Amino acid sequence: MSLAAIAEKDFQDAVRSRGMLALAALFSLLVAAFAVVVRPGGQGGEQFATELLLRFFVGPFLVTTLVPLVGVVVGYNAVSGERESGSLKLLLSLPHSRADVVFGKVVGRGAALSLAVLTGFLLPGLVLFALAQTGALATFNVGAFLGYTVFAAVLGVVFVAIAVGCSAAAETQRRALIGGVAIYVLFVLLWGAVTGQFLDAASGLIDPLPVSQQRVSVFLRVANPTTGVELLSSAFLGEQLLSGETVNQQISAVSMLVFWTIAPPLLGLWKFDTDDL
Repeated sequence: MSLAAIAEKDFQDAVRSRGMLALAALFSLLVAAFAVVVRPGGQGGEQFATELLLRFFVGPFLVTTLVPLVGVVVGYNAVSGERESGSLKLLLSLPHSRADVVFGKVVGRGAALSLAVLTGFLLPGLVLFALAQTGALATFNVGAFLGYTVFAAVLGVVFVAIAVGCSAAAETQRRALIGGVAIYVLFVLLWGAVTGQFLDAASGLIDPLPVSQQRVSVFLRVANPTTGVELLSSAFLGEQLLSGETVNQQISAVSMLVFWTIAPPLLGLWKFDTDDL
């Protein structure tokens, strides 16, 4: 119950903050702006009104770029901030273990970010649904829109977990922020270039192994949480989630998302446990 208590407190503090309200408003404005740019109408029917909006506008410009950055901002000071302020000693003087602190903050802040994302997508979705009912635009696929919103929230939770792991391992907020931003830059901006150079440099080592270079390339692609979510959301929009030709890649992507949600907090906790506060 200690973990649940910490998660509840962090969630309540986060959702009451002006930052989360501003975040929900920002998501609403951006999704609405993309919807206006796409101008879904009678030309493409249901697919033009939903899949085009989500896959080619909201996805690249909002979900895989902004959501991970917000996740880092939400999580980087979770533990290091309280360590610098001295409130962490008070928190640990209560019947809370260090594991309760780390994973409680992952749950609480991840839930708060998920709520902000879902709220931000909900308002434009309601407007689009209402317009579809009046015939002002092509049929609006509510299921596709809501399902895609869940994938966006999952990506946010993953990056919150990574940032909280950095926060638990770092002694200062500055170091935690540097670590979180570095991981963001790697996954969001540099992953393709880094993995491409790695494959070129390691081709001689991969060739003798019982695995092709193409399979290694596919694994490196799904190992990135942003591209993993892109793969899963695209399969969902194409009605082939956990089925079709890419089912093995999708299963690998799910496994890697679980890994990135659990491993960084565990590593941060391992370092946190050895620190003398």
